[in-house]
Amino acid sequence: MSDLTIDVVADEATVAPSTNIQIALKTGAGTVEVDTSQLPDAVYREALMQGLKVIAERAMSKITKEAYPDEAERKSAIRAKAEANIADMYAGKTKITGEAKVKKASGGVMTEAMRLARNLVKDAMKANKIKISHVKASEITAAAKALLESDASIIATAEANLKAREATPLKIDITKLVHTDPTLVAKDEAKKAEAKANKPLSAKQAGKVAPRAKGSKPKAEHHTSH
Repeated sequence: MSDLTIDVVADEATVAPSTNIQIALKTGAGTVEVDTSQLPDAVYREALMQGLKVIAERAMSKITKEAYPDEAERKSAIRAKAEANIADMYAGKTKITGEAKVKKASGGVMTEAMRLARNLVKDAMKANKIKISHVKASEITAAAKALLESDASIIATAEANLKAREATPLKIDITKLVHTDPTLVAKDEAKKAEAKANKPLSAKQAGKVAPRAKGSKPKAEHHTSH
């Protein structure tokens, strides 16, 4: 049996992760750089442990003695939150210091994105011979939301669609084709009036005294003689 020599060629596009970490100093004193490859193993482990401890203990400001008078319950809540933070680390959901915040899409963009996602889900269902009429709408919506979370390009497409619509106005006079229905208008107004009437008073409004009607006089006090 002859020996076979296999030459492994490294992918030039693969770049080794940097071991240099920039640390922002407090009070805006600038930054310092640490090359983790130069740290002794014990120091590296200590730095890693301290950093993980900070992340594991994030978002615990509401777990106080006032909120959890019972010490055992407070400790249990702290542990549960730490475990949730660790689960977020594993899932890649941990907030990265210095990372630019992702701009949230507007309501209109999300509505369009959900429409696109639902259509993609329905297309996939048809391709897999799943009848849309045999699946609850809530399941299709849940699948569409999951698709949105895994594919940001759908939101980008939704944004492009809305911009294209704004740039291309309708070539017809919509007011001549669509008319309001008096019955529906009255129903909507009645619904608004009912909601306003049932709206609870705010603490400020509840403390106010109703003003005296214009032109009215205060009632005279009657004193009973003894």
